[in-house]
Amino acid sequence: MQKRHENALYDMLEKVAYEGYASIEKWRITRWYGQERFSVGIRRDVRDRWADLAAELAWIAQKKLVFAEVKGQIVLMHDQAFFDEDE
Repeated sequence: MQKRHENALYDMLEKVAYEGYASIEKWRITRWYGQERFSVGIRRDVRDRWADLAAELAWIAQKKLVFAEVKGQIVLMHDQAFFDEDE
């Protein structure tokens, strides 16, 4: 991964920390990692980087980072709350 991509990834993780979510085009993040698919390896690496950020921002240490794919975007979030369809 190029340094500029690594910096952009950390910026995105900080956005998740402070705003609760962020999204990135699937093609972009897979390109950063030199892969064709949004693989388990990418998700593990991003979670490791989330843990690194938690060393700086202790208040996110207990927040679980989760991923969703929506219309070609990868959405990263914590503290997600989804409403049941009857609510």
